[in-house]
Amino acid sequence: MVFRKIPGVTNKKFMQITRLIFLVILAVFFNITKCEAQTMLDMNDLSNAKIDSYSDDEIKSFYEKAMESGMTEAQLYRLAVEKGLSNAEMIKLRNRLQTINIVKKPAINTDDNQSVTDGKKEEIQHAYDTAKKSLPKQSFENDAEIFGSELFTSNSLVFEPNLRIPTPAGYILGPDDEIIVNVYGFSEKSYNLKVNEEGYIYIQNVGPIYVSGLSMDQAGEKIKAKMASSIYKAIGSGQTKVQISLGKIRSIRVTVIGEAKKPGTFTVSSLTTLYNILYLCGGPTKMGTYRKIELIRGNEVKRSADLYSFLLKGNQKDNILLQEGDVIRIPYYKTRVSIEGEVKRKGKFEVLDKENFNDLLEFCGGFTDNAFKGSISVERIAEKEKTMLDLDAKDFDTFKPKGSDKYFIGKLLDRFENRIIISGSVFRPGPYQLTEGLTVKNLIERAGGITEDAYTVRATIFRNNIDKTPTTLSVSIDSVLKYNQTVYLQKDDSISVHSIFDFRDKYMITVKGEVKKPGDYRWRENLSVKDLLLSIGGLTDFGDSSKIEISRRLKNADVSKVNHTQTDIFIVNLANNKDILLQPYDIISVKNLPGYANQRNVLILGEVLSPGQYSLSKSADRISDVFKRVGGFKASADTTSVKIRRYVQSELSAEEREAIFKRVYNLRQDSLSTNDRLKKDVYKTSFLISINLSEAMRHPDGPENITLEDGDIITIDRNTSLVKVSGEVYFPTVVPYDGNVNLRYYIKRAGNYTGNARKVGTMVIYPDGKVKIVKRFLFFKSYPKVTSRSEIFVPQKSVKNKARMTTGEWALLVSALGIVANVIITSRK
Repeated sequence: MVFRKIPGVTNKKFMQITRLIFLVILAVFFNITKCEAQTMLDMNDLSNAKIDSYSDDEIKSFYEKAMESGMTEAQLYRLAVEKGLSNAEMIKLRNRLQTINIVKKPAINTDDNQSVTDGKKEEIQHAYDTAKKSLPKQSFENDAEIFGSELFTSNSLVFEPNLRIPTPAGYILGPDDEIIVNVYGFSEKSYNLKVNEEGYIYIQNVGPIYVSGLSMDQAGEKIKAKMASSIYKAIGSGQTKVQISLGKIRSIRVTVIGEAKKPGTFTVSSLTTLYNILYLCGGPTKMGTYRKIELIRGNEVKRSADLYSFLLKGNQKDNILLQEGDVIRIPYYKTRVSIEGEVKRKGKFEVLDKENFNDLLEFCGGFTDNAFKGSISVERIAEKEKTMLDLDAKDFDTFKPKGSDKYFIGKLLDRFENRIIISGSVFRPGPYQLTEGLTVKNLIERAGGITEDAYTVRATIFRNNIDKTPTTLSVSIDSVLKYNQTVYLQKDDSISVHSIFDFRDKYMITVKGEVKKPGDYRWRENLSVKDLLLSIGGLTDFGDSSKIEISRRLKNADVSKVNHTQTDIFIVNLANNKDILLQPYDIISVKNLPGYANQRNVLILGEVLSPGQYSLSKSADRISDVFKRVGGFKASADTTSVKIRRYVQSELSAEEREAIFKRVYNLRQDSLSTNDRLKKDVYKTSFLISINLSEAMRHPDGPENITLEDGDIITIDRNTSLVKVSGEVYFPTVVPYDGNVNLRYYIKRAGNYTGNARKVGTMVIYPDGKVKIVKRFLFFKSYPKVTSRSEIFVPQKSVKNKARMTTGEWALLVSALGIVANVIITSRK
């Protein structure tokens, strides 16, 4: 390599640049050489890689370099899949690694109850499982409608090779198979014997034994006989026993040609079957057959496999073991048809020359329950254009399907060919079979006859004309049953036998008031007031049996009069023997006994000597009346005030109260839902009443001594001698009460007013609920008195709504101040 001097560069600088370029070229060359020695998995794309194109030494070198880099075997397979290695090539890679003894052999198990190959087979199966989990889904296109294609397109492992099985009875030994011979009993010895290229195994001190082409049973007998005739004489007497099993399994090469998804040559285990190789190659293409897959062995068709026998019956007679050099050929399909409509399995099916439409029905699972089986529509391709055929049921077993036929099975019509219906007042209404010459009388007899309430003057027959227009026909039941009038029925006739109650109102009696079971009851003839009240459990304890009111509607009211009678009113005394028979629509009202009332109670809690529930003895009992019975107050009680929680005595529901609030306050639904204060007002069930207890006890006739109601809860609080300060102060707090100071003292103890405080609006909330606020006149302020257990609240300024004084207002204020000043000066003179 020649480097030319760059103009304007000194010799020393030029030499430094030349040395740097030379070092870079060496580094690049070293990396290229190193990359050539790296594993094939370093390549970015392995989708076109062919394992068969690599020698054993190259495969071994790749594997060793992967292990040196810290990879596990599972990680190696996963990386190969990520780089695009196909599933078939992955299986080949695993088999090649087994063939060249890369995977460690399991320890030999001499237990006569367990095959020594179990550990090896489990290891091989684990490798298959690991590789399979990492394999991507097949990317080739599939026609999902083709029957059988789901075996090769789904994640099902139906055709995956299973190596966790005993050696098949028909397994034929060949080169590279490993035979494990365990000798035990009088002598103990184990041999791992590999069949060489000539088909021999060699046992030390016994000699070579030819086993290629023999089954395991045949080879076992031959090995035992050879060993018994040489160094293991005790085999003949049974003192020494021999166990022979298959160890390492050889690999075979199988070729798939024809209409396979992935044709080619596959290196697979010698336990691989025909269905296994079909799974590896992805199955037939859209044009491939599922019925005549050929296994060619020794240039002859050894087996013609039909996958339908497996798919339909689970028959695996064609799933035979493959041998070295076998060729699987998937020809084009010959006849494929499609079937749609009311069959259990729709799709495309392949049929053979000898098969008929009945065979096709078996493939698709047969007709559904709603299928019309009398005739089938067939679309067939003729010489020049398509044609339609009607296939009758009698020809199913002789009709031969042709290629590209389309069969459509229709539904049964939603109609009946011989149905009639009878409804109404008969003992067994419902649908019946129409027979020839059936009359109305015959049908009524089939239905068990008419019921006692049947209206026999007239029945209605609903009928359809020939053009399906509806019509009706009237018939007399009396004429049919008593005088044998003949009325013939037709297809789809519907007869309605009416009841006498169909033409009457449902007569009811209404019972209200103080009865145990108020409600509506059915009227009956000769039903009296006493009978009805007795049947519903009688009156409650509140019921007044001497004045039971019966309201009866009139049928002939004289509406020509202005004040005419609309309802008759009767009063019944149950103590008398006189009773009244009820009429339809009568209303029975049972009133309350005069003067009968439930006990009314209040609950007293807090700082009293005897808290608890107290009954109100009089209708107008007041607070002072009840507190005379509590036994006095505790020393800690605040007797100046009392709180009463009273529950709302209203029959209005929450929805009704909400409607009233909306109407009164002109509210929208959204404003009510977002305003918590309004919601509480609407839905609250109780409210608080604050009373000055001392005032109520001193003046029983005063307004503070209110009348109590049933359910009131009266609470006497503890006297804490504290004052609470809250609102717009810097440190809201609770301050001990001092009777010698005013409101300003407590405000200062709470840190004084904040900048947002509305001082004039400061209020004192007393324990009895009363409120007083700070008042101002000109520059003078009046502060309310503070008591113990009161609360001082400082509100916030309303900046938004604060009104600024106008110039005129300021002028008026200054003028007023001038007048006041003048008055003061004048008064001093």
